[in-house]
Amino acid sequence: MASDGPAGAAIAEAAGGDGAGPRGSILNAAMHLFGKQGFTGTSMRDIGNAVGVLPGSLYAHIDSKDALLVAIVADGIRRFLAAVEPHANGEGDPVARLRRMIVAHLEVVADNPERSLVVFHQWRFLGPDNLPGAVEQRREYERMFVKVVEEGVREGRLRADLNRRVVVLTMLGALNWTPEWFSPDGRLSPAEVGELMADTLLGGILADP
Repeated sequence: MASDGPAGAAIAEAAGGDGAGPRGSILNAAMHLFGKQGFTGTSMRDIGNAVGVLPGSLYAHIDSKDALLVAIVADGIRRFLAAVEPHANGEGDPVARLRRMIVAHLEVVADNPERSLVVFHQWRFLGPDNLPGAVEQRREYERMFVKVVEEGVREGRLRADLNRRVVVLTMLGALNWTPEWFSPDGRLSPAEVGELMADTLLGGILADP
């Protein structure tokens, strides 16, 4: 998703940075607050308090609260697409590739659950210049899963009577909720949780041997 327009060059730099410096601190604070209390429930004063500066001083580093949301969502969507695309467009058994896609999704969530909360639940508050791009990228992500499911049906690995879109939306609905409950400090690793979810999500759609 492009970050030009209202986001401006400064926030584009922040989105691609390593989290260091004032912009990185502001982004991290916004990410935490947007995930915890929502975009509309977070004020610039809240963000300023979190980083220890007056709200007006934030504008030396960012353009607006909207620009922060653009940067967080754009960076998050990019990470999910990059993690899943090699498996979606790879070769080999489509069921095994779907399993790897599910695990890859969990690993991105585990890398930063707060970022994933914003990506999955706050993207709707993007402004009109940026919302269409986010919607299209979400559809692109969905299409990757549909593509592999359709390959599985054609190769006889998945049931022929499946409604492909319902299957994919069920998968993504379960996966997109994981930031609400997954703990990086838990007993199971992201890959182990991903494998367990793959067992559950794929078990009902596999073709009979």
